[in-house]
Amino acid sequence: MALPWALAVLSLLPLLDAQDPACAILKPAPITNATLERLSGKWFYIASVFRNPEYNQSARQIQATFFYFTPNITEDVILLREYQTTGQCVYNSSYLQVQRENGTLSRYADKQDVTEEQLREFHEALKCMGLRETEVLYTDGKKDLCGPLEKQHEEERKKENKGSQVNTELG
Repeated sequence: MALPWALAVLSLLPLLDAQDPACAILKPAPITNATLERLSGKWFYIASVFRNPEYNQSARQIQATFFYFTPNITEDVILLREYQTTGQCVYNSSYLQVQRENGTLSRYADKQDVTEEQLREFHEALKCMGLRETEVLYTDGKKDLCGPLEKQHEEERKKENKGSQVNTELG
């Protein structure tokens, strides 16, 4: 009698790990070289939700933000160049250490205008995490004041790259 009961209980164990299929995408995954390559480039901060009131208050000040990720796969770092509008343009640059064994979840877009499908996925992720759509703080790309600074930086980088090519050719 105990054997059938034990088998029945053991057969239910997989259900302990069961979850809504829509939430499966939120499962952390290791960061690979392919992940870092996909992250490379320009990204736009679209929206956020924070349970911490201090972070939530800070996020309310952000009108628009975009940033560039430049991964260095051999050193496991990412150069982050961030342009943030909070009434004025603020530029920050720093290196992020890659933690390959600890997957993370973030929601950003590679264009300022997101599709209805992308918004739907974001809202589904909120639901999976127990958050409400009413808690979302959205940014507005039309309020971006950093375009001129970004163009200036791009011109400077082009000049630096041109100068390095000339030095390499001469050396």
